[in-house]
Amino acid sequence: MLATAVLSGDASAQESLDLALPPPPDGYATEHLGSVTWTFPVSLQDRAMELIERFDVHWREVVDDFGVPIEDDLIIRVARNPREMRALAPTGAPPPDYATGVAYPHWGVILLTMSAPQTWEPPDLEVVLVHELSHVAFHRAVLGHEVPRWFSEGVAIHQSEVRLLPRMESLLRAAAQRSMLRLSELDEHFPRRPYEVNLAYAQSADVVGFLRRSDNDERRFHRMIQALRSGETFDVALANAYGWTRVGLERHWRESLRTRYRILPALLTGSTVWVAAAILVVVAYRRRRRYHHTKLKQMEYREELEALHATSQPSPPPLARSERLSDGGVPIVEHDGESHTLH
Repeated sequence: MLATAVLSGDASAQESLDLALPPPPDGYATEHLGSVTWTFPVSLQDRAMELIERFDVHWREVVDDFGVPIEDDLIIRVARNPREMRALAPTGAPPPDYATGVAYPHWGVILLTMSAPQTWEPPDLEVVLVHELSHVAFHRAVLGHEVPRWFSEGVAIHQSEVRLLPRMESLLRAAAQRSMLRLSELDEHFPRRPYEVNLAYAQSADVVGFLRRSDNDERRFHRMIQALRSGETFDVALANAYGWTRVGLERHWRESLRTRYRILPALLTGSTVWVAAAILVVVAYRRRRRYHHTKLKQMEYREELEALHATSQPSPPPLARSERLSDGGVPIVEHDGESHTLH
């Protein structure tokens, strides 16, 4: 399971400090591509270029999902391993030891590592990148106003992970063992221990998925983002968009869990939990694929409209026979054998 982090909890610290990025270690290159500054190891340039080539699609999809204009200037630093990721981190703000990626939303900085901590296996960098892009985009979408950590994480997982089998398995185990975390607990303290953090991520993703289970809920989600953007508190924005308090949201979500998983016995063995998770994740996977397919179609349709608009603009009328352009492109009219420049 991917371990990512967002240092939004240190937003006040970020705001009080100017961004200070150390120079990259030897063997790293830095390129400015559009509004993004990329830093990556030269020896792994091919892997970095795969991310760079897919960036525009991922960023546009994430931004479109929030339904508001978002600035796109970013700094993305890709490291060979966790040690070098720490060397690439902003001064005074190292990444957590467990993270394969970390976002600094206030600064628009993202760090990624090509080797996961502890296992040193290559993570799915594309998924990690989209997850961290979501954190930065969300911060900008709501103009930096505070939102619960679990909600931000749930949105990021919803946007980045189509295949949710490991997280679903954690959720089913907790539901079977009645060891679910309360949202109020996550409000006060987002866990860091492996099992609890996996469960917290799984619950966060499922709550956001519950809020966005239909097309009408997408409109509600956009309404909520607009309210947060205007400075409303999370509770007020939630009530305005969905008509629920935070307690009401948790109650309805837990009821939906019982409805969705009522086919499961009260106690599940490890193997049946995995099978049940596999069955349920197929349904979620298909729904998410339809969602992403619809988003891509909307993007393609908008691009076609923009291209059509550009080609359908009327051409300027041809100059009269007696008119010609000066070297600077200003029309010149000849009259009585003399040339006159039009102003």
